[in-house]
Amino acid sequence: DSGPGIPPDEQDKIFNPYYRGQQGRRIRQGMGLGLSIARDLVSAHGGRLVVDSTPGLGSHFTVWMPRCAS
Repeated sequence: DSGPGIPPDEQDKIFNPYYRGQQGRRIRQGMGLGLSIARDLVSAHGGRLVVDSTPGLGSHFTVWMPRCAS
């Protein structure tokens, strides 16, 4: 994306329920639940949700899911 990115010291916290990073606290909308819910849903299906972020350059979230048995 073209957002502000997530500082390295916050990247391990962003999946915690109700956590709002420094940028998130500056705006009123949101409760800090979206990434926590997304991680729990992906995890419930055996997958992983990971973030790759660089401050000033934006963030990239990847969902890894197990391959379905045919």
